[in-house]
Amino acid sequence: MAAVLWLLSFACVVFTIAVFRLLTFFIMPSLFFDLLFVGFPLGAMFGVRFFKISERSFFQTLYILQVTMVIAVLALLVCKHYDYLRAHMFDIELSRLLLQMGVLSSLFLPFFCAYGLTEYLGYRLGCRGLGGRMAYVYPLYLVGAASAYLFVELSLSTIGVARVLILTFVFVAVGMALLASSWRARSYLAIQLVCLLVLLFTPQIDRKFVDLYKGRSNQSTYFFAREGYRPLVQEWGKYSLVEIMHRKNSKGDYYLGFYNDIFQWEYSPVHGFITRSLGMVPLDRVGRGAKIAVIGSGGGRQVQYAKQSHVGAGEIVAIEIESAVLNAVRGDLATQFGRVYEGSRVRVVNQEARGFMESSQEKYDLVYLPSVGGYPQMMLEPGNMIRTEDAFRVLRDHLTDTGVLAIWYPAGLDQNGILTSQYVRTLTGSALAMHVRAYGSYDNQRGSSDEVLILAVRDESVALPSLSELQEFFHRPTSANAPLAARPNYSVVPIAVESDPAFRPITDAQPFLAGNVSNILSMRQVYQLFGIVALFLVICGGAVLGKLKQISHTPIPGRSFAQVVLFGALIGANFLVVEHLAILVLFKRLYLFHDAVVLGAIGFLVVSSLGSILITPRLQPLLQVLSGLCVVLVWVFSASLGPTVALLLLLPAAFVTGSFFPALFDAAAENPLAVFAADAVGAAAGSLTAFFLPIAFGFSALHGLAALLFLATAFCCHWFFSSSRKPGVDSSANG
Repeated sequence: MAAVLWLLSFACVVFTIAVFRLLTFFIMPSLFFDLLFVGFPLGAMFGVRFFKISERSFFQTLYILQVTMVIAVLALLVCKHYDYLRAHMFDIELSRLLLQMGVLSSLFLPFFCAYGLTEYLGYRLGCRGLGGRMAYVYPLYLVGAASAYLFVELSLSTIGVARVLILTFVFVAVGMALLASSWRARSYLAIQLVCLLVLLFTPQIDRKFVDLYKGRSNQSTYFFAREGYRPLVQEWGKYSLVEIMHRKNSKGDYYLGFYNDIFQWEYSPVHGFITRSLGMVPLDRVGRGAKIAVIGSGGGRQVQYAKQSHVGAGEIVAIEIESAVLNAVRGDLATQFGRVYEGSRVRVVNQEARGFMESSQEKYDLVYLPSVGGYPQMMLEPGNMIRTEDAFRVLRDHLTDTGVLAIWYPAGLDQNGILTSQYVRTLTGSALAMHVRAYGSYDNQRGSSDEVLILAVRDESVALPSLSELQEFFHRPTSANAPLAARPNYSVVPIAVESDPAFRPITDAQPFLAGNVSNILSMRQVYQLFGIVALFLVICGGAVLGKLKQISHTPIPGRSFAQVVLFGALIGANFLVVEHLAILVLFKRLYLFHDAVVLGAIGFLVVSSLGSILITPRLQPLLQVLSGLCVVLVWVFSASLGPTVALLLLLPAAFVTGSFFPALFDAAAENPLAVFAADAVGAAAGSLTAFFLPIAFGFSALHGLAALLFLATAFCCHWFFSSSRKPGVDSSANG
């Protein structure tokens, strides 16, 4: 039974992660993930109503789980028809975004109901077979979830998302085979496994599935395929689906790069750039023998241009975080890309840029930061911390005395000038005190802005280009020093950013606002979104718990239904909030949100599982006091504590957190449905709060909430199981 429970937890979490990786093409799953927690108590209530606590019933519920997994996969294929957020990224109507969230939640709610159904019955069966204690069952689920994060991290880029999804069905089928007691059931499962293995080894199945899944926006591979581009590469990288397309015409070979089916970069093997662009200016002016760092080099556009003889750069450090891009451009496509990343002058760094800069003492004549678009979840959950004031300070400090920091991006990413104003005010503020000029290129023929270029220097004596020089750059006839055709229809205009006494630069303490979030959602909309979703959760959670009170007697003798429910909800909220705090602390250390989520989740789940097993009633008061003191220290000194110290201080809290739920579940062993439901509702509230609070108020707000929640949970645990309040309850609880 233990193996089955671990396998099912593993399979369900792998399936959930794979689904969410796909959903990031269209929306940030964190926007509606909390709504899906409602499915857990609904599924558990369904199980209590229609299934007995037996292996036979548990086996039957796994068929339901498989059916809902099929429904979820089919639902994935219709998500492109509900692509509101990405299709209207800079013109969001809150009502329509809420509608998209509601539709996607309803599509995947059946799976989470079945997930809750099997988990609740698994808990009950596990307690019967493992010494009658939840303390031994709960860790199986926690470690299964941790293993799932590790499995997806290691396998997705190798086998693709379609095969990962197929394997989840295989894992569930294997679990069912371990439970099957009849020849008929085993025969059916054998047939199912054969069919799944055939699918698993079907050639090109991942490409076919992903092509069915992807949308048809004007930034998608589908759109450019209609323009004559053909696919060359489609690979899952560590952070996104990477695709490269190619088209050959009379002017040469053109290559396009896509991340999560959104056009991100273009490349020509001759000059790097396809057309004359403001993005060439920093490279043209850097001087012969200069040392250049390109952050986010992608297909190598800036690198190839810097290698041109008229630029004559000395050393080019190409920093790219996504290894799948580098593997493609340096591997099978090396010849087509003109071996852009080869040569004695080019050094490739496959690493997060800020961490690389902080670990190096090198100085650069040019630090080039091209800012491309992003897939939706990057907007509220930034992939890195490269655009905060603290990050810009790191980049500034790695410039030579005459060095230039260049930020270049399409004007379409900043239609209202919000990003440009933020960058300029941050760079010119008292903390950085750089001298800045911002320029925009304007296509007079189309009547639209095209690019934005921001140049910043430490010393105002360093010459920056004048408007006339930039105007002449676009109009200059083609020559060895001016490759690519002139663009006489282009003009360059200065972008004036007025000082604002009320402006507060975005720091590492609130990095979620340093991306495009201000372009997508105003803070007023963020507050409204939080309020509406919170109200919906309160209504749904209240309805579920109200129904439970009608159909269920008091779960724990001597305690009221309200006391049990409130304590259960507190436990669920505490788990999610403290876990998210650990993730954000890691984020401040790694500067990569994805890596922080993976490592934070794995670490927190494993440490919590150890707490579930090892904490005894005698040790619990001491450990609660110790861990409570630690979380208070993290809260009070959050601004000055380093991430490593903060993580060490959070370890006791993670350890103790693992003991709360098993204790309450064991105390309600005869009727734990209310405990299970309340924990899920609390987890939903914790997930919602942990997502929105750092966006609106920064990391410090989450530090405070996590500390207060943990202290409240520890206090309630001590009070709830106090022998003076209820003799005998303490002895039955693990913690």
